[in-house]
Amino acid sequence: MDTIKIRVIMEYEFRRGTSATQTARNINDVYGMNTTNERTTRFWFQRFRHGNFDLKNEPRGRPKTKVDNDELKAIVEADQTQSTADLAAAFQTQK
Repeated sequence: MDTIKIRVIMEYEFRRGTSATQTARNINDVYGMNTTNERTTRFWFQRFRHGNFDLKNEPRGRPKTKVDNDELKAIVEADQTQSTADLAAAFQTQK
C-alpha cells in the first residue's frame, strides 16, 4: 500500500486519540502484517504532536557539493603535488 495512504490513516487515528501502538496494530490487521510498525507510527505521531502534518518525507541524503567535480579533477590531474589544504584554499572551502 502507498505510504502516503498509510500516513493519512495514522493522522486520522492520531486525531481520534488512538495510541501509536493500537494504530500500528489496526493498520497491520487490515492491510497485512509488516505494513507498518510501532516505531514508525510513533515517529509520525511525534511529528503530529509538534504540529507537523506534512505527510511527505523530509529531504535527506548528501548535501550539495560546493565544488565542481570536473573542475577539481582537472586541477588535480594538472598538478598532483597540491595538498588538500591548497585545493581548499583555491576553491575557498573550509573543512
